[in-house]
Amino acid sequence: MKTSLQFIVILCLLMNIQFCPAQENGKEIVIGKTYSIHSEILNEDRPYIVYTPDNYSEDKDPISVMYLLDGDGHFHHTSGIVSYLQDRRRIPNMMIVAIPNTGNRTRDLTPKIELDEETRNNMPSAGGADNMLEFISSELIPHINKNYNTNDYKLLVGHSLGGLFAVYTLLTKPELFDSYIAISPSMQWDKQNLYLKAQEFFNGEPELDAYFYMTMGNEDGDRLGGAMKLAALFEENKSDQFGWDFKVMKEETHGTIPHRSTYYGLEKIFKDWYQVDLSELYAQEGMEGIETYYAGISKKLGYEIEPYEEDLNNLGYQLLQSDQQERAIEIFDINVQRNPSSANVYDSRGEAYKEMGEKEKSIDDYLKSLKLNPGNQNAIDMLKSMDHQYDQDKLIKKMKPKELLKYVGNYRAKNSGNDILLIIESVDGALKAHAENILPLQELVPYGNNVFLAKEANLPMIFGVDKKNKVIKVSVQIGIIDTLTAVKDN
Repeated sequence: MKTSLQFIVILCLLMNIQFCPAQENGKEIVIGKTYSIHSEILNEDRPYIVYTPDNYSEDKDPISVMYLLDGDGHFHHTSGIVSYLQDRRRIPNMMIVAIPNTGNRTRDLTPKIELDEETRNNMPSAGGADNMLEFISSELIPHINKNYNTNDYKLLVGHSLGGLFAVYTLLTKPELFDSYIAISPSMQWDKQNLYLKAQEFFNGEPELDAYFYMTMGNEDGDRLGGAMKLAALFEENKSDQFGWDFKVMKEETHGTIPHRSTYYGLEKIFKDWYQVDLSELYAQEGMEGIETYYAGISKKLGYEIEPYEEDLNNLGYQLLQSDQQERAIEIFDINVQRNPSSANVYDSRGEAYKEMGEKEKSIDDYLKSLKLNPGNQNAIDMLKSMDHQYDQDKLIKKMKPKELLKYVGNYRAKNSGNDILLIIESVDGALKAHAENILPLQELVPYGNNVFLAKEANLPMIFGVDKKNKVIKVSVQIGIIDTLTAVKDN
């Protein structure tokens, strides 16, 4: 199935709740939560702010973590960037741990002063970066890993003195983070002493495995000069394992540069993750080449990832349209194996079999697709074109009112930071569902194996159960491959 079968206006609202009519009593949009941890190293309570994406779950793939310095000032715009890029598959799933300042920013983010005597006299509390770094590495990161479903991939983002701290972290604890975004780093600090430290560091021929993205605004003097010298040093020492980029944004000031730097930096860091041409990889080395590529990306991110269902599907259609039917079937087979609960993968393979003249196999796949999505009109039309009589109503499963009760309840989901409440109830012996201002009350028609169809919206709903056959969630298919999963209240 190459194009959307039905994108009903009602369902589109699930993805665009902000267009719902205004209510007298509005609901808050929550983008993060603030917590606190006591630091023995810093001898104080340290607040931190957490953003997790809508699809974060303890039961799903572990998530990468961005540690964001100056978190009180940058959390809002950075969480928006991360959410936006994740939704568009530009970056993998990522949570943010923002570290606010607690009153002495210079103390926490600057290395010890060795060359600039004047600054040392004027700022006697400066130079506490070692303690701050030890707090992050020994207390905060283990605390986050204990309380969240995280993988091993960690990213550090810092602006100004925070950018200086990012450079210092690379040189003193290079194994701690996998990538860095240093925004307009204060390389003038201590008469550019950190550049001298970087020279010493690289003279030791370290085995760096990281990516360092650095920017500078319309700035000059020792700040720009120090950054340019550091970039030259990176160029001399780049390798397959250590990559870097330095971008001067003359249209940005020191104060405005963080937003674009974070956006571009994330895109640059993860370009190998999202800029994948499966057709080129397949042409060169077949499916083995694709598997090898994703194995490398998985190793880099610290958890196993595979091509998206949609991307494999597109590759299958490219092969099909270029008269490589057997190779197309190979790709569709793999997609079916990896996504057995997707109606779309059977629909697509059914089309391939139909073009090859494999009528029985095609019919079988379209029927499998309809078991998962009884409202798949494309499959119904294809069966009709092959003179296969398909009566949708005959597949409706008769269920007693008592059997329907296990599905009754409130189901909650998040989408674009908005809370969605789907209410499923038993009315006059039938199961009905509605979501305020999104989905009008309508009957859910049972098709067996926990599969229902919202009758008026032609919207498939698949209920998930635990080992005791207790309903715990419902997945609502709102596009060809897009689903929204709502968890049932206990």
